[in-house]
Amino acid sequence: MEVHFARQVNSVTWAPDGRHAISGSADSTVRLWDMVSGECLKVFEGHDTGVRCVAWSRDGGHLLSGSREGSLRIWDVATGRCVRVLEGHSGSVNSVAWGPNNRHVLSGAADSTVRLWEVDNGRCMRVLEGHAGAVNSVAYSPDGRHALSGSSDNTVRMWDVDSGHCAMAFDTHTADVVSVAWNADGQAALSGAGNGVLRVWRVRDLVLPSQAIAATPAREAGGADELQYTNAKVLLVGDSGAGKTGLTGRLARGRFTASDSTSGTWCMQWLLSGLSYEQGIEREIWLWDFGGQADQRIIHQLYMEKAALILLMFDADREDVLPGLRDWQQALRHNVSAEARRFLVAGRTDVGFRFHRERIKRFAEENGHLYFETSAREGRGCHDLKQAILENIPWEYIEKRTSPRIFKTIRDEIVRMRDEGIALVTFKELREVLRQRLSAEISFTDATLETVVSLLDGPGVIKELEFGTYILLRPEWINGYAQAVIRTLRADPRELGCMPLRSIAEGKLIFQTRQPDGEIKEVDRLPEAEERVVLQAMEQTMLKRSLCLRQGDQLVFPSHFGRDRPEVRKLPAAFVSYRFQGFLDDIYATLVVKLAHCGAFPLRDLWRDAADFETLAEHKRLGIKLAREADGRGELKVYCEHGVLPNEQVILASYIHEHLQTKAADIVRLRQYICPHCGTPVSSREVAMERLAEQGETADILCVRCERRVPLWDEMEKRFGSREVQRQVRALRAAEALHLDDRRKAGMLVAEVSARIRSADQKCFEIPGAEDEGIDMEVEFTDQDGNGTGKRMYLQLKAGNSHLRRRKEDGAEVFQIKNPRWVEYWLKQPVPVMLVIGTFPEDDERLRGEAEIRFTDVRWMEIRDWLKRATDNGREKVTQIIFEGERLDLSSVRRWRNRMLGVGTNPRS
Repeated sequence: MEVHFARQVNSVTWAPDGRHAISGSADSTVRLWDMVSGECLKVFEGHDTGVRCVAWSRDGGHLLSGSREGSLRIWDVATGRCVRVLEGHSGSVNSVAWGPNNRHVLSGAADSTVRLWEVDNGRCMRVLEGHAGAVNSVAYSPDGRHALSGSSDNTVRMWDVDSGHCAMAFDTHTADVVSVAWNADGQAALSGAGNGVLRVWRVRDLVLPSQAIAATPAREAGGADELQYTNAKVLLVGDSGAGKTGLTGRLARGRFTASDSTSGTWCMQWLLSGLSYEQGIEREIWLWDFGGQADQRIIHQLYMEKAALILLMFDADREDVLPGLRDWQQALRHNVSAEARRFLVAGRTDVGFRFHRERIKRFAEENGHLYFETSAREGRGCHDLKQAILENIPWEYIEKRTSPRIFKTIRDEIVRMRDEGIALVTFKELREVLRQRLSAEISFTDATLETVVSLLDGPGVIKELEFGTYILLRPEWINGYAQAVIRTLRADPRELGCMPLRSIAEGKLIFQTRQPDGEIKEVDRLPEAEERVVLQAMEQTMLKRSLCLRQGDQLVFPSHFGRDRPEVRKLPAAFVSYRFQGFLDDIYATLVVKLAHCGAFPLRDLWRDAADFETLAEHKRLGIKLAREADGRGELKVYCEHGVLPNEQVILASYIHEHLQTKAADIVRLRQYICPHCGTPVSSREVAMERLAEQGETADILCVRCERRVPLWDEMEKRFGSREVQRQVRALRAAEALHLDDRRKAGMLVAEVSARIRSADQKCFEIPGAEDEGIDMEVEFTDQDGNGTGKRMYLQLKAGNSHLRRRKEDGAEVFQIKNPRWVEYWLKQPVPVMLVIGTFPEDDERLRGEAEIRFTDVRWMEIRDWLKRATDNGREKVTQIIFEGERLDLSSVRRWRNRMLGVGTNPRS
């Protein structure tokens, strides 16, 4: 039997019955197979990215799958339904395993951690840290007491599942460990490495038979070199000026420090000592202070997950605080678990008491919130609040972490650097600072530091940027600059909702904000060199989150278009609409961006809360219109003009429905039916949908005008649930992901090249415009004082391994010139033109849209003069370039700078 997939099959396993099997593929599906007939019995869909690993429960009733976006899913084999989603990993899940009792599962991921999960409730019980590289394989011992993990750090670790301690570390492999397994009685372990070496390990002092391939004693782990801890996330939210930042300092540090309003989101570590909890387990709280401006709500969503407790704050010296509190409740409802306890906290009581105390207490009682009045400045009420926080955090349900002591030492020192105000460092700078700060007895490798940085990056405490080697120790700066972009958009009297890319790159934004008392105040900014890096990171974050899209030389923000649709344009009738709850700006903006990139519905126009698209073949108009309701709900109407094919309507509506299912809550679909006899719209859409749900294919409703029956199970309704429409929607989602992935890779290469050129103290700018014109960036070389010299070069950037092929006859790398106009264009340039190619690990082209982008190589080559020679100054035709690029690095940039300026090779010339 042989089955062919469109995408790579990453994992397969047999069922306990020996007749069935499952497969996990890069097409994001898990498939159930009958191995006798070769028939695919079920397709399990739900993962957003490729499935990396699959496992069958011991009783055969459930499946487990892990994906590249970091989630696990548990599936019911009989129904095909996903019964549990397990989220927590910040990297690709590479391996999964069921425990012997089917109550627990293990996962190993690219974030260097192993996680132990409880199946019944989806809770992560333990996070096992210690590997300094991706965990490639995990295995449960037959008795369920121990687990093995193999990593790209060349080690195998054996864990005690109950205590979380690392019992042994096997460290004699010299290559990535890609697979681990136990023998039948759990007395020996087997590991295979990337260099072809297979090892058998003695476990519990077992002496293996002499015929073992390789038997190596393990190194004992744990003890003084290991610690266990748990941390809880507490959010402080509320409108600007409520006193959240002051209270954060009072809770965590025991003192008040005056400060301005928070820009975006930032967190502070609150270490707890001398408090009884569980012997040997340290506790800590991370206090997350959320800026109160409405412009920041989009960014807030990145950090709200897994909160243990919420402090909903308001300014005690304001009269009308309930509307703001209700807005925050709405924002929290869709991003924070309902199980997280809420406190209502009055802040700044030392200033005054203008709020209506009885109304606030009634509000707290109605919503089940504990109520506190505090003054961070004077400390009033803060002790009682601290005690209530400690008592109400569900410590027993929060995952416990096992970590080498060196990890904790490095982590705490990085957090101290962050709290001291250090914003941006390179990896090399961070390493050198840590080596100076830590005692001489504490040594660490680059791999260990990279792992600790990754573990802090996962929850958002710091941010490892995807270009250069930059690490942003204070990610709130991205939020602050994002606010400046939104302020600039809103200040534009044309209300176009877009901004030139050059304005963002050069920091031409509004950096003034209005304080609660009406005063206009300058916002803090980073030094120029750091600001350029953070602006690039901010732009990439917004694009990656699909909050905006690039059109030519503009960055377009769908949720910030302020122009109303002209009244002379008649809006076509809506054929379906959706009512839902959620963060409307985010839901609407990401929907517009994804539709614009899916390839089936080109974007035509944007208006206030409305977007017009068109069909590919006939260029017929269709689109969406968002109606905002007073209670925070929204209704999204989907319309099209006459002549749009029914299948196109259904695909658009189904695409929107799937988007809402991932972003919104309480979704209600409402069809707009028209009486086929007299053309009168059915007035009660809710009743029609209820009847359709109850009666199915026989459902109909009475027309209020002609009193004839209107069938509800029409041609469009038949298509909505069809497999063919679902297949087409999946194809559109894949196309959208691929398009965004290509755009993201191109943007990442721009950022990477910019970082490398600016590290050599030279100037560079992107040249945005129509795509694929042949020039992407401009470099201006500077003198020794950093002043521009007017000497320039142009860059053509290509991201991805597919841009180069290796010629069989001589092994030369060849770049195919796909657009003949490029040659003519490059030859005409008055300055050198460099072809820059960034490449990725070998498997990235097979796993597009799934892996994190990291360039393994960026090289460049001067092609203007090469083409002059190859074409005899344009008289001969050339279709390819023999690429002989050198690495684009500090030394290479300086060599070109010296060549262009006609100076010596001294880098400081």
